[in-house]
Amino acid sequence: MRAVVVALIASLQVSVVMAADKQLSDFLFWRATSGWWRAENTYMDKDLNYNIRSYNSVIHVEIDGRTLRETEIKSYAPSKLAMGAGRGKTTAEEGVEVVTVSTGTLVDDAGTVKLDDGEGTEIRILTADTAVRVTPNPKTSVDTYRMYIVLPVPDKRYRTNFGIVSDTIGSGAANAAPDAKFGDLRGFSLFREDRIADGDWQKWRGEFRVKNKVAAVSEKGVVTRLDGK
Repeated sequence: MRAVVVALIASLQVSVVMAADKQLSDFLFWRATSGWWRAENTYMDKDLNYNIRSYNSVIHVEIDGRTLRETEIKSYAPSKLAMGAGRGKTTAEEGVEVVTVSTGTLVDDAGTVKLDDGEGTEIRILTADTAVRVTPNPKTSVDTYRMYIVLPVPDKRYRTNFGIVSDTIGSGAANAAPDAKFGDLRGFSLFREDRIADGDWQKWRGEFRVKNKVAAVSEKGVVTRLDGK
């Protein structure tokens, strides 16, 4: 019996060491998705009507050892969504740029990354070119968000994000119908992305600002107008 216990402990120690030795660059999916991307996006409500028909993003995915960092610069055209992001500093005729940074850490030898968002979000590799990003609701066991990330070829990436009714309050109930049931759709986003050269991201950011009439930038909850007003 003692020999079995010793063997089991040794096996667990080996597994821990193997996981600790893994780097994100050891996984084809993470190598493929790293770099700079430009995106054409759309966002629909629970009935698949457009909340905002077209907006853009510039995305930078960085892998460093076991650490993931993703910076997304979303450029919203004039809309209710842009007005909300502008927090009273923009008009109905102006767009807004929203900058978000997500970080995470490799947590196993299957390539899973747990994000530092306080919501338990994980990105799990499904195949060499496909992963799913899941934000669970532990109270109801229904996902609040589920995003699929697909790279059919090296220079193309597609993301589909499902907002799901997972609660009666909070983000899991946001934009849900009054009679919504768990598992119903709250919203849907599609991101169509092309890889860009490292030195081109500022050019695309500038073009998207012009296209979407961006007048202010929102970052870390602070909105700053580009004209300094």
